[in-house]
Amino acid sequence: MGEVSARVRMDKMLDDIYNVMPLLHRTILRPDSLSHNPLGSDFKVMRILMRHGPLSMSRIGVWLGVSKPNMTAIINKLIVERRVERREDPKDRRIVEVALTEEGKKYMGQCWNEGRESVRVKLSTLSDEEMTTLYNALEDIRITLSKLNEMSK
Repeated sequence: MGEVSARVRMDKMLDDIYNVMPLLHRTILRPDSLSHNPLGSDFKVMRILMRHGPLSMSRIGVWLGVSKPNMTAIINKLIVERRVERREDPKDRRIVEVALTEEGKKYMGQCWNEGRESVRVKLSTLSDEEMTTLYNALEDIRITLSKLNEMSK
């Protein structure tokens, strides 16, 4: 592939990335049809904790690209809502971890079920072939982005 065509292809990919994210939000993840905002920072923090267990605020901040002062504000809000708690790291008492509370886990379970049903309804208009295409495309994107993420560590 020549340098010009590689550059054109890269520009097209960047354009597609910028176009796909708002489309994904408008068509599938639209928060106005949900009781929660799946794109909100507080929800993203809880999703990370649900998936990985207790983590330090700095580690969560790195994953989300959020500064420590902003992470503190997000975590404090979630503590007030009783969805997360701070606790000492069992291996090193100098480290403070953030963990989901039982109430936070219950909330995330309800959000997951609500989100799954909302997506199911929205995607039910697709044909089997379109569903397969979307499924495969999303899987390919996830795998590729995971590789890029690992390379950037």
